[in-house]
Amino acid sequence: MDTWLEPVFTDLLENKKFSDCLIVVEPETFDCHKVILASASEFFERMFLGDFKESKCGQFIVNDVKPKTFKYFLEYIYTYNIKNLNKYNSSILMDLLVVGTKWLVASLQSDCVKLLTERAKAMTIGDLLELFQGAHNLDNKSLIDVAKKNLKERYKNRMNCYEALMLTSDVFEQYLIVTDRYMEEVERFKMIQDYVNLNGLHVGDAEADKNEASGVLEIEDVNKVGDGIRKELCDVKPVGDTATKAVELHVGDQQEMKLKAIHSKYVRTLLGYIKYEDMTKAEFYEVVGKSSLLNFEEKFEKFNLIMWQYEE
Repeated sequence: MDTWLEPVFTDLLENKKFSDCLIVVEPETFDCHKVILASASEFFERMFLGDFKESKCGQFIVNDVKPKTFKYFLEYIYTYNIKNLNKYNSSILMDLLVVGTKWLVASLQSDCVKLLTERAKAMTIGDLLELFQGAHNLDNKSLIDVAKKNLKERYKNRMNCYEALMLTSDVFEQYLIVTDRYMEEVERFKMIQDYVNLNGLHVGDAEADKNEASGVLEIEDVNKVGDGIRKELCDVKPVGDTATKAVELHVGDQQEMKLKAIHSKYVRTLLGYIKYEDMTKAEFYEVVGKSSLLNFEEKFEKFNLIMWQYEE
């Protein structure tokens, strides 16, 4: 935007001159100008052109965004001044990147990515992991690569940290992959164990979980249970709503079994990334040998991998 125009548009926003729509971001409201919002974002253009009652009354409700974030978003699209963005902390920039992505504002996306890329060079490991998580949430390959590069180059000796245990399951798996050859295998195993314990994941026998999962009914609603099962339960105790409660209990048990099977499969996927043969016998005995993540047969199999290394 031309320098002389910036104060003009800032004045429009601050003094609400000629505003023609009201954006509701509960619990706050913002007086805005349709032409500016629509020019900046295809999302708002569609909203204003839509045949909804909001279009006729000039009041629009926007969900899934915090009032503070929307305020900063407006300041940006009224001025397009990247220097203003640089005043905000990295968490706010990530929030703005989220709305920029969701509302199709390409310039906001590129400016946020540019600033976050520059800041990554000085970020703490906690901030980098927050960036790693946020970048995966948005499937932003550029920022994912930036976070990975800085984690490997600056924190290769501190990658097993508490902040890593706060990652979502899919992103933790990606982080575990990143740590390959940058962390000792015994430390990677410990990190998996800590993640499982902290997040309360179920770990069971692999074969038992497989059989358990195959026997789980995918029931979403008690009313969708087969007539045969319902009749069988009703025949047992046909008093009042006992049958319905029995069906609900049955559904709850099935869902819990399925969840446990999913947990166990996920944990075994994580363990599949560990190179046990790169551990020493002492490391294996002290950590893997005393862990509940593997059963006796699995431990014996993994320990043999180490012994083969010594024989060679």
